Amino acid sequence: MTFFYKIINKYERFLKFGIVGVLNTVISLAVYNIFLLLGLHFLIANAIGYLAGIFNGYVLSSKFVFKAKMDTNKGSKFVITYLSSFFIGSLILYFLVEFIKVPEEIAPIFVTVFNLFYNYIINKIWTFK
Repeated sequence: MTFFYKIINKYERFLKFGIVGVLNTVISLAVYNIFLLLGLHFLIANAIGYLAGIFNGYVLSSKFVFKAKMDTNKGSKFVITYLSSFFIGSLILYFLVEFIKVPEEIAPIFVTVFNLFYNYIINKIWTFK
């Protein structure tokens, strides 16, 4: 086995989670920027974009990443996980935009890095254990 294959094999679930995260990010950022263009406040636009990502994330994480049956219990845990990361991420977003002066269009990318690790860990040990 090549080194590359071993790495992929060892971290397959995390890599799949990352792929789902990229799709969620594209969806969330697209929705976020559409609502910014419509004149919504960046925090409201972020909330709407994030909700779109939660729905997509639950379906893909259940089927593709953790290969788990979708049910109310897992769905509730997934929503709680993502809502907690939303609130933490929103605080980070607010801090980046208001205090560090990172442009509104770019700041969510930094929050995404936090969310990737936070959501994977919580989903692995709690939601889909």
